[in-house]
Amino acid sequence: MTSSLAFRRFAFVFGPAFAMLYVIALAYDLALFTVYPSLGIVLAGTHRSKDAVDPAMGFLAPAMYWYCWAATAALGALGFAIAVALLPGRWSFRLWSGWVWVIPLAAMTACAYLTLPWFRLSP
Repeated sequence: MTSSLAFRRFAFVFGPAFAMLYVIALAYDLALFTVYPSLGIVLAGTHRSKDAVDPAMGFLAPAMYWYCWAATAALGALGFAIAVALLPGRWSFRLWSGWVWVIPLAAMTACAYLTLPWFRLSP
């Protein structure tokens, strides 16, 4: 199975697509669901603590978004990868193989930049 052309195209598209979509989900706060682990609550879509109950809720029960952004990126990357895997073989063409590594490295740099505000001291 791993030697088939369709599976190779799927695998080589899923990784970079996931990396790009994760950065987009992180930057625009696109989440499939929001998790409040201390309360055992899962809500569909992106919710802030003050949206659910009241502003004090953010202190009492912080929301977790990492799994939500990863699920958003995985679902989008799955769609891209399946679409590319189903393309006829003659439509695929050889690209520089380095793009498979350049895109995730650029995505990691973008994620580090987007998370810098979390580590800054507030006055």
